[in-house]
Amino acid sequence: MKCEIIRDLLPSYVDGLTSRESDRAIEEHLKGCRECREYMDEMKQEVQKPDVIQANKRAIKPFKKVKKFLWKAVGLTILICALVFGGITYYYGKSWNVKAGEVKLSKEYIGKIVTISFAPKDKNIRLYAETEPGDQNVITVRAARVNPLNKPIHRNAYCGYTFVDEETVLTPEGKKEQISNEDVLKIQYGDKTEELSLKELAEEACGEKLASSKDVEMTYKKADNGIVAMEFQPKLQGLTLTAEKKGDYDIEIIEHYDETGNLPENRGVSCGYTFLDRNTILGADGEEVELTGQEVITVKYRDTTEEISIKELAEASDQ
Repeated sequence: MKCEIIRDLLPSYVDGLTSRESDRAIEEHLKGCRECREYMDEMKQEVQKPDVIQANKRAIKPFKKVKKFLWKAVGLTILICALVFGGITYYYGKSWNVKAGEVKLSKEYIGKIVTISFAPKDKNIRLYAETEPGDQNVITVRAARVNPLNKPIHRNAYCGYTFVDEETVLTPEGKKEQISNEDVLKIQYGDKTEELSLKELAEEACGEKLASSKDVEMTYKKADNGIVAMEFQPKLQGLTLTAEKKGDYDIEIIEHYDETGNLPENRGVSCGYTFLDRNTILGADGEEVELTGQEVITVKYRDTTEEISIKELAEASDQ
């Protein structure tokens, strides 16, 4: 049989579609024809290629699924992170008008400057004060949650006034403005509005006030004549101290600020006690007073009251 006929039959032969007689003829021819055997081998390889491709596709299919899963996981992670970050930003960035009962209001006087402080009772929130546009005497106290990842240094809110005298206040622009009994600071909370009289704030700021203990340094000083002096010196520039005795053993330390710069050379004050011996002191009337050892001197400041034993002063007089 000719090679051309055999090669025409080889595809059917490879697929098992030829008859037995054709198979015997083809096989007989292939035994003696090297060219036809090589032709059949090449044809078989071409037939096997699609199978190999399919097998390869089946082999890499699980890896494609893994890759697809990984991309989905990455995308889902990014989405979750975005949602969490957005939620945290919204949660800690949201603010509201705080209720009056959740705030502790206090006033601090430094000279003629009054600072009003709003401190949150809840340690997990911070406060800030919003001034009404066009009216510096109306403020709203608002609250926001403290972000644990970015904790603020101060959680309090503040507003302040600088008074020239009991009838004059300085505006934020530095202009003098007269105040009357009707002028008030309105503090708006979430549940109510409180009012503070500006005239009363001015009177408190411009009047005599007890000094703060943190602004005063107290020392003892003994003289040769047996007098032991308690000296009080200011720690702040522009501050002058005076003392007012409320009896033999009660002292109030008063602060004074002078914005003009005309300060006395000695800005401190002293209170002296004359000891004749460790058990005897001269009273304010010049009479000798026997000590029992229980007497104490009370020194009153704005923020605290200190008690000093007379016995300690007597011991200081012996040194």
